[in-house]
Amino acid sequence: MEKVHKQRILTAVITLPLIIWLIVFSPFFLFFIFIFFVGFIASLEQVNLWHLPNKNFSFFYTLLSLIVLLGFAFSSPVLGLLMAFFILSIYFIWTYGHKSEISSFFTIGIFSIIYPNLLLGHAFSFLTLPQGRKFLLWILFIVFAADTGAFYMGRKFGKHKIYPAVSPKKSWEGLIGCIGSAFILGIIASFFLPLNTLKILFLSFIIAIFEQIGDFFESALKRQAGCKDSGKILPGHGGMLDRIDGVLFALPVSYYFLSWWLK
Repeated sequence: MEKVHKQRILTAVITLPLIIWLIVFSPFFLFFIFIFFVGFIASLEQVNLWHLPNKNFSFFYTLLSLIVLLGFAFSSPVLGLLMAFFILSIYFIWTYGHKSEISSFFTIGIFSIIYPNLLLGHAFSFLTLPQGRKFLLWILFIVFAADTGAFYMGRKFGKHKIYPAVSPKKSWEGLIGCIGSAFILGIIASFFLPLNTLKILFLSFIIAIFEQIGDFFESALKRQAGCKDSGKILPGHGGMLDRIDGVLFALPVSYYFLSWWLK
């Protein structure tokens, strides 16, 4: 546990300055490459959780998911989504006709289009908001702070489990730590962001809740797949999905609230 803990801290120290620069200061093409890289790794991890018999399926589903990201990047998310669905449908109709045994693969394909990149694509939508990059960075900080607060509060005081069948370690005490950490960061952010304190605190609470929902959702996927982590790309954190599961669910709800308030 101590070794993993040190790896978590070291990974965060190394990657955090780069992430801050990429999100807030980088030109669009580097921002695009960064989000695309995250989406590619997360998609590949998600598809691999299904243990598909043919590796071509994994690669194909990952590429389809990236089409959705392209749609968001160029302000056409609906077009990207429709194109991905269209290609998926044509592929299965052409290759398999009406064989019933392939329906589960088709369902996995649809799921792979939606999760993670339909959610992650909202990162591009933040670029259309006033000071959208700063808000995006703030949301990432809220999610990571909430996740950290839940981890330490749960480890120290966690006795009352929320849903042990899906995630045995998550507790109500951890949830309190999650929300408390989000509020603290929300109060700090209220001095720097063009939004009144009440709205920032409200959104901090919403982000903390959706961070936990995202965490539970991915825990359910991993439990179904029979694995502890989605991957190994981030030492001490596991896979890309393990690190961004809460972010994925927080991004859309945050964007739509901010879009409503700022535009």
